[in-house]
Amino acid sequence: MFCKASRTFLKEIDAGGELIPVCSLNDSAKAQLLSVVVKKNRFWWWQKPKYNFSACGCLLGDVLMDDKPVKPVVVESEFVKYQGSYGDVIRANVDADFGAFHGNAAGSGRVQTTSTFGALRKQEVDMNHLMKDVQNRKINLHHPFIQQLHGYKRDLLCIVKEKIITTQKCVISEHAQSEETFGGKLGVKAKMVKVSVTENGDFIQDENTVLEIPAPTALAYAVVEVFVKCDGQFEFSLLPEKQGGFEKECIEKYQHAEPLLRNTVSLCDWDVVDGKTVPSITSLAVIKQDILELTKPFSMLQDLPEAQRGELYNWLFEILDDGQTVTQLQAVVEEIRLGNGTGLNFLDEVKSPERERVQKILCLIGYDMEKHKLMKTYKKDLLAAVHILTSALDEMPDTALAILGACCKLNLLPALWALPNTTSDEGLCSRTEPALADLIDQGTFQIAQRLFSLSNMRLELNEKNISAVTSQDSGFLPHILYIAISGFHALKNNLKT
Repeated sequence: MFCKASRTFLKEIDAGGELIPVCSLNDSAKAQLLSVVVKKNRFWWWQKPKYNFSACGCLLGDVLMDDKPVKPVVVESEFVKYQGSYGDVIRANVDADFGAFHGNAAGSGRVQTTSTFGALRKQEVDMNHLMKDVQNRKINLHHPFIQQLHGYKRDLLCIVKEKIITTQKCVISEHAQSEETFGGKLGVKAKMVKVSVTENGDFIQDENTVLEIPAPTALAYAVVEVFVKCDGQFEFSLLPEKQGGFEKECIEKYQHAEPLLRNTVSLCDWDVVDGKTVPSITSLAVIKQDILELTKPFSMLQDLPEAQRGELYNWLFEILDDGQTVTQLQAVVEEIRLGNGTGLNFLDEVKSPERERVQKILCLIGYDMEKHKLMKTYKKDLLAAVHILTSALDEMPDTALAILGACCKLNLLPALWALPNTTSDEGLCSRTEPALADLIDQGTFQIAQRLFSLSNMRLELNEKNISAVTSQDSGFLPHILYIAISGFHALKNNLKT
């Protein structure tokens, strides 16, 4: 819940900025100024980097050659007083809403939820003073943390230069929204996270309250990348185009001495697919070839025995109402594919029934939960297919996941999946196209339209045509959505209902 609350906060106040959400209270304690952080670039080009603090809580001074302490000058200032209101139950009229979804709805009642972290403060390191303080000092390349890090050429060394902290106690609670009916045919489930400031330590506790956080707690932080040379000299990457990392010769020397790490790096490189953002205001057809290439592993999903395919579809569908469970599943699947066991630690943070859902999915793709290893009969292609599908789902906004689930319920997947193949270079296709018949109904079209808008695309309907084009600065979201649609379509296609 803490992770969802911090992510929601950043979407409101720093969307597209450099702040990184703190994803656990344990990480919040580690998010000290000058803490050493690993920036892990991911398998797929559409995935955002992950940032991991060192297990030993290293600071910059701990990984330098000498024992002279680093004493940063810290500037502290008021940041923002954060409060947001969210409606989550539907009124029975045409303009009713469910979160960010708008369309025809039938339901009763309305609940207004207010979230507040209260007054927040920003603490930041004076970088000019820091650069003078560490001038001519060197990174200790034999430090265990540095030795492990620079064996992976895709991982970068960073330090925390700024963080946002609370100034009051807060209570984070999750409220499960019961299923409501839209347009007489759509049922959607959602979970609302509410954050409340407590005064004098008093708050109203009910069955939904799950977490009380003290002050000061770090909600977000920003980092500066570090470029390390072979002799240990280093510099901070102060410009966006200036990236951190280890000097090439240093990496090659280390990998030559460590064949095990070299093999791990080559595995990552083999899986990486280079990609580009989708051009603005262009036909959906532009991503057709990319999607065909990226979704080749989904043929394995279609070849599964029907019973296994149906069960895997149902369990994956079940978690679409909970973005945090999707994130946990993706982390475990990725660790299994890398051959690591540490991903299973994420399961410790998952409560029932979400934990049961994750375990069921893992078993269906061939993972033995008791022996903590893949079964001998498993097929690597199946793991690869589920990995790419969960990686795409993990990058989708929670609202988009919920609406994707609605599209699954309404059997819109075949029509959505067919759109790139039927759309012209101008972004148009005939509304009489048989493959798109299920989209023409006004209620279902509005649902698909909302899903597209959350993925930076425009879907429009007139008397003759359907128009499907990307929006301004669409980024990777069109690819991400169509990977998700293709994966669920491969699982659901021709299943007996």
